[in-house]
Amino acid sequence: MTTIKDLFEVSYGDTEYESKANLDEGNTILISSKGDDNGVYGFYDIPVNYKAPYITIPRTGTIGQAFLQLTNSTANSDCLILIPKKKFSVEQLLQVVLQIRLNKWKYKYGRKITPKRIEQQEIILENLKVNFDKMVEGLTPKEKAKQKIQENKNVEIMKVKDLCEIKKKTAIPQNAMNLNGNVPYVTTSSMNNGVSQFADEEPNFEGKCLSVAMNGSVGEVFFQIDDFITSGDNAVLTIKEGYNPYLLLFIGTLIRNHQWRYNYYRKMSLDKLKNLELPMPMKNGKVDLEYIEKIVKNAYGFEEVKEYLE
Repeated sequence: MTTIKDLFEVSYGDTEYESKANLDEGNTILISSKGDDNGVYGFYDIPVNYKAPYITIPRTGTIGQAFLQLTNSTANSDCLILIPKKKFSVEQLLQVVLQIRLNKWKYKYGRKITPKRIEQQEIILENLKVNFDKMVEGLTPKEKAKQKIQENKNVEIMKVKDLCEIKKKTAIPQNAMNLNGNVPYVTTSSMNNGVSQFADEEPNFEGKCLSVAMNGSVGEVFFQIDDFITSGDNAVLTIKEGYNPYLLLFIGTLIRNHQWRYNYYRKMSLDKLKNLELPMPMKNGKVDLEYIEKIVKNAYGFEEVKEYLE
């Protein structure tokens, strides 16, 4: 048994990137206090300040949700930075990450993680027969050869309301629901397709549609496979001219590309969503559905999801 202080140099991240308001888009990953997507806040035109591998720990937001960073990147002062004092395997570093997460209950907004506090945490490193690369290979969809698709440069700007029916409904509060059912309850979470639990209640929306978070993880978009329950914190989109999974996925991706515009303090209203402008490929005065289908089918991981689209 050892301590984090024996294994790592611990410091705060870069204070100059605590505010992202004046940062330009670029190619450098910026790690913040997010609790998902490995803590990645976005890609910006900033220097790379930390060489992988290293560990980040949010000291605010999702406090204690440690991540292993395997790409050279930059992290802001919402995180603690753990730089290994010697070379560790990925498997060993993941053991450290897990043990930090198991102790995150000790911290909260009134008792945040500090370098001094985290340095005292005890760590056990074991020789495991787990190979990270093989594990990732087994979980990752196989990459297939891309088809060459002739680009459609005939693009028109269309509003979401011109393409989709947009609805919101109220729902029974989560704490009043009968649980242990099989109907997904879709919240504004950015994880698990937005599903927080399964209820024994009647769904209020049919599947094969998009859910768009208007609160919480504002602008997060998911394709909902099954009939589900959601509240007015999500808008639900269906195609006006009938179900088309390729067009839905295409529109969902375009909406998600605007997610950076919104946050908890600048929420996406129904009016803003309806009038959100999307660049759509056109052919003979109509949306080029054939081109969109080719684009979607050509996307990485499509083979893993296609069976759920019919």
